[in-house]
Amino acid sequence: MRVPRAFSPCRWLVLVLVMAIGKAEAHSPWSQYQVYRQEHLMIMSTRVDQPTYEYSLLLIDAINEILPEASARPARAKDWVRVHSLFKTKQIPLVLLSSDNANGLISGSGPFSGEPAVNAVVLYRFGDLILLAHPDFPEGHAWLVTNAIMEQRAILPGAADPSAVQELTNLHNGARSALAGKPLSP
Repeated sequence: MRVPRAFSPCRWLVLVLVMAIGKAEAHSPWSQYQVYRQEHLMIMSTRVDQPTYEYSLLLIDAINEILPEASARPARAKDWVRVHSLFKTKQIPLVLLSSDNANGLISGSGPFSGEPAVNAVVLYRFGDLILLAHPDFPEGHAWLVTNAIMEQRAILPGAADPSAVQELTNLHNGARSALAGKPLSP
């Protein structure tokens, strides 16, 4: 069978490649990150703040045990710039950092010097680790996460006593309500 000149083997190859590339781009996962982040409670940690990733896995298991509908997932940033970028742009609502680094994120100092300060509030404390949230993280969500943490304190090493967490400055209002034993507001 002879292929008409308009569709030479070379042109067929180009056409197939163009269609394959177009199909690959149409099914790229990059646009799905926004949907994924909306469907899962993302808790960010970072490689450079060594204890945060391992602890975030414990925290995620604890939260998912009480709140399976939260579908909590870890998000591990490769460096401080990425932590700052993802948190400041509200792509990830929660970040677990060691105390000095959490304070640095809020003040724009330490590993975050050269970056603008980020507005963040505390949800809970685990020894030297602090779980931060955006101030506009919904109060109901903050209450649920904090309540789940309190219920799972026995399996979360270093999880502070709720009365000690209540004394922290810059505490999220939803977390404060849960720590005080107030019911979840509708």
